[in-house]
Amino acid sequence: MAALSKAEKAAYNDEIKDIKREVEQIKRSLSEAAVKKKKHPAIRSYYSIEQASWEMDAIDNFLKMNDLSIEMLGIKNTNFLENARKEFYKVLQYMEEVVGNDVDRTLKENDEYLAAINRLNPGQILNFIQRLHRILDNLMHKFGQDSKWKWSFVELQARVAIITKNITSFSEVAKLRDPRSDFFYERRDLMQLCKESLTEAARQFRTKYEMAGKARDDLKRSIEYLSSLRKIHVLFGEDTEATKLKNIIDAAKMALEADDKAKDKDKKDKDKEKESKK
Repeated sequence: MAALSKAEKAAYNDEIKDIKREVEQIKRSLSEAAVKKKKHPAIRSYYSIEQASWEMDAIDNFLKMNDLSIEMLGIKNTNFLENARKEFYKVLQYMEEVVGNDVDRTLKENDEYLAAINRLNPGQILNFIQRLHRILDNLMHKFGQDSKWKWSFVELQARVAIITKNITSFSEVAKLRDPRSDFFYERRDLMQLCKESLTEAARQFRTKYEMAGKARDDLKRSIEYLSSLRKIHVLFGEDTEATKLKNIIDAAKMALEADDKAKDKDKKDKDKEKESKK
């Protein structure tokens, strides 16, 4: 590839200067929100969501500057991509402050967390979570399949799935089943997104287990996410789906046990070999 000219670099820098200024303003807004969160602990969850929103704005801008680099200079800007990736971790941290990060808590417990943000209606929550998913998908696409961060993105997908599950009010979905109810479709769509993201997280951990060294924890976590999804199917009387998942979970547990036995046998064989050489 031919070296970039000073004129090309100058044109690019001129094109992104306003975007950089916007990022700086976002950083100031984040700092202001942090101060307010300390001053008003009773509504800290709202400020955490505000901070997560600002961080997503920053990510959009970093990705935009990378897109312009590709368009104008013909190269990815790895610095901007890395900045976007790091900011996404902050988005997750802010949201986990609001709804927690435990995948196996009871579905009813969500209501205790959601009470802190009950001024947000289901439409606002759905829009926020859909944006969270879109940004992660976009981030993964920009890095590409061959990225060195390929397997770390599995962890990000899993954390997004947990946030989606923990911000879903399953009790309201169960109680307000009439399509004429306010926000019926938004609740339905959020729950569907929750199911899809738990399914994908479980699939990605299973893929990582198969392709990246068969680490026990990866298969174990796949089982955890499937179990969480099964709870939802059981709650809503979706017996066929719940039974299918139980069979998949049981098979995965058997694979885990078989791996453990194989490793234990291998260890014993090695110990015997060492003893025989003494």
